[in-house]
Amino acid sequence: MTIAAGYYFNGGIILCADTQETVGIAKTWSPKLIVEPNENIGKDSRDDLMIAVAGSGDGPMIDKLVERAWKDVKDAPTFEDACIRMELSIEATYEHYGKIFQAGYVPSAQLVYGVKMQGQSKLFGAEGPIVNEKRGYASVGAGYYMADFLASRMHQRFLPGPQVLLLAAYTIFQCKEHVDGCGGDTHIAVLHDTGRCIRLDPWRTDFWTDQLNRVDQIISTLLLSAADYSTTTENFKKELDVAMAAIVRVHADGEQFSKDWKKYTETSFRAMGFPKQSASGTSEPEQ
Repeated sequence: MTIAAGYYFNGGIILCADTQETVGIAKTWSPKLIVEPNENIGKDSRDDLMIAVAGSGDGPMIDKLVERAWKDVKDAPTFEDACIRMELSIEATYEHYGKIFQAGYVPSAQLVYGVKMQGQSKLFGAEGPIVNEKRGYASVGAGYYMADFLASRMHQRFLPGPQVLLLAAYTIFQCKEHVDGCGGDTHIAVLHDTGRCIRLDPWRTDFWTDQLNRVDQIISTLLLSAADYSTTTENFKKELDVAMAAIVRVHADGEQFSKDWKKYTETSFRAMGFPKQSASGTSEPEQ
């Protein structure tokens, strides 16, 4: 069981997933979000092909689907051809193992994946061998209903990347909190139409989640009072002013922490001889 989700944003696609795997009564932790080619993360151009895939279901089947799909798609000459090759590869893998396993025993998996190439990107969901393009968002795993509920209330394709990153982090957090079988670190990958696709450090998603929770608690106090007409407009405005001041304080604290952390990491990494860290949490080459 798991949770994995994908979202469009104004300029590309974001995929996210937890890391918990459950086998019987045992829990293990394993990365479920794969980006290919891994060595090209942060270095790709607008025209380069990049894919990001996350899945739920039989682990070995997911690994095999992704392995074969990347082998089949990596030499695609165009964006549309890459999308078609991904779909055909998934179908072919199921067809292959359908001839090996007895009827009804073929391992199954659900995938959500993004394809980026030539300044374009698309999001897809795969239920077994059936692949469909997703126009806004997609989710798979035990927490799919929580992810879809939050996306239906908060997601729009025109949203900028930073806001959709926050939505992705918040969604995985809520699934880990409220859905049995979801847990571990939060992994997020961004496919930028213009290139320089990235993976984000888990510490950064944890920080965003903490900030969102603080704001969520503040806003929730206004939800009922806003529709409580026994409260005078004057008193409601006072509550609104208090809440606004608290939200501004949270934003200011987060902004200062981000500046302090960036300064600390740049100083520490340079002192140890490592490349400095970018604002996205990925390494940047020394100038």
